[in-house]
Amino acid sequence: MFSYIIKKSIILCIFLVFASTPISGFGDNQKASVSLLENSYVSDVEVRLGDIASIDSNEQSMKDKLQKMYICRSAEPGSSVTLNVSYIKSRIKQQGIAPESINWNGSDHLTVETKSVSISIQELQSSAETFITELAGKSAKMVKLQPANDIKPIMISNGKVNIRTELVSPYTVNNNVLLKFVYSVDGRDCGNRIIPFRVEVIKDIVVTTKSIDLHKVLNADDLTIVSQNVGLSSNIFYTKDELIGKRVKRVISKGTIISSDMVEQPPIIKQGDLITIVVESSSFRISAQGKAMENGIGGQVIRVINTLSMKEIQAKVVDGKTVKISL
Repeated sequence: MFSYIIKKSIILCIFLVFASTPISGFGDNQKASVSLLENSYVSDVEVRLGDIASIDSNEQSMKDKLQKMYICRSAEPGSSVTLNVSYIKSRIKQQGIAPESINWNGSDHLTVETKSVSISIQELQSSAETFITELAGKSAKMVKLQPANDIKPIMISNGKVNIRTELVSPYTVNNNVLLKFVYSVDGRDCGNRIIPFRVEVIKDIVVTTKSIDLHKVLNADDLTIVSQNVGLSSNIFYTKDELIGKRVKRVISKGTIISSDMVEQPPIIKQGDLITIVVESSSFRISAQGKAMENGIGGQVIRVINTLSMKEIQAKVVDGKTVKISL
């Protein structure tokens, strides 16, 4: 009987001991357990508590809140940041949770490395070649480009990487084309780099076969087609037909690439020419003799004078002898 009482007492003591011990491992006033990892990795620009610790709680809302707690900005891709438990506790306290309500375990110091991927030199070169080829258009016979300086790979956060190439300016800088590479991860722009390239674009273009005097109207004998590096020029001509009949605005030397700012349509009415002024509406049409006060090409509005009334008016050039006023 006595032994029975002793056994019963021992069982009761064991029960009381286990009954007073939290099954979850939390203290009397603790709501969660956080085990800090000695080494962890992140892909985002921010470090959250859930990235660097294993979190447990009897309350799912508490666990979710702790998982999302902001700790710090992550290091640059491929680099790491070192944190200590005191700093982490202070960040938790700033966001409304008492650190003493958490059972802290694990390392006192931890290293958080930012995962990274590298955009290689070859990827940058390929993106540049595709962009320049499309920009040069189908008229390009050959496209060559080479970085003006050494290119270094770009380290960025881990994820789905995309590269977008843009032209910084239509004008060259020290004979180089400046290209901007905008890189994004998972659809979010995260940086850019400007790299100068030596660009060569070979096209068949129109050049002069001889020296051309001021105001000369171009004909087929004045022009020839050559294959030449024109870079990314856009205001040049590729066929003779585009230039025949146009008048040069300045003296042009032999072998010059003709650009659009060098030529103009010759006037079909010249200053001082006698012309017919036509006044027209839906119900009547009258005409009078006039004189051009300035040069004009087809469709241009110029100043003319009615030689009968000596009144100056404006009219649109119709042809070499007619201007028109529409009512």
